[in-house]
Amino acid sequence: MSIVLTGSDTTADPIYEKLRRLLIAGRYAPGEHLVEERLAHDLGVSRTPVRQALARAAAEGLVRIYPNRGAVVRTFTPEDLIDAYDLRAVLEGYAAYQAVFRITPEQLAGMEQHAAALEASLEQTFASTEEEILFLVEQNQHFHTIIITASGNQRLAEMLMLVVNVPLQYRSFNWYTSDERRVSNFFHRSILQALRARHPDRARATMQEHIYRGRDALLKSLIETEKLSSPGM
Repeated sequence: MSIVLTGSDTTADPIYEKLRRLLIAGRYAPGEHLVEERLAHDLGVSRTPVRQALARAAAEGLVRIYPNRGAVVRTFTPEDLIDAYDLRAVLEGYAAYQAVFRITPEQLAGMEQHAAALEASLEQTFASTEEEILFLVEQNQHFHTIIITASGNQRLAEMLMLVVNVPLQYRSFNWYTSDERRVSNFFHRSILQALRARHPDRARATMQEHIYRGRDALLKSLIETEKLSSPGM
């Protein structure tokens, strides 16, 4: 069981994967209308595979497709963010609680590897900001996915698939400062320690605090960005 949000078959569709990376990297602004001709040019393909790629991007929450308007890059309001993170805190907190009773040494070792990779990334040099963000999000998702898998709760995994928005995950790391990344890394370590010590209540509380801290950092950045883009600013 897995809720890996990147999708296990993206590499089988290089056109979709390239579009996905462009969307994640911010090549197209939130709310921007995605013209098929431009995308076909950017991706180096015809319009038919572009339509297919856009349909997959819509299913993942990266874009929205409107009748008579076409595809538009997904935008989020502060209210969207609060609702999503409140639900995520409840669900992932419960997953961490449940995982305490079932997590294996191999799964703990996997979490250790992803936590260490996120810590090391602060001193790592990446080819581009896009590559760095993709790396951070993938490592973070793998860390959290192990916990969901260890909970052994298929229904919980399915519910989280609907709650955890991939675009929000990418945007949060795009806006994180180095200090905020260190705080996130600290909570990963704390969650891991609670799971190893088999403390269910501490695992749940630490996971919830971790998610709320991420929400607060993202909400602050979103509000500041909206102020800068408002008329008269």
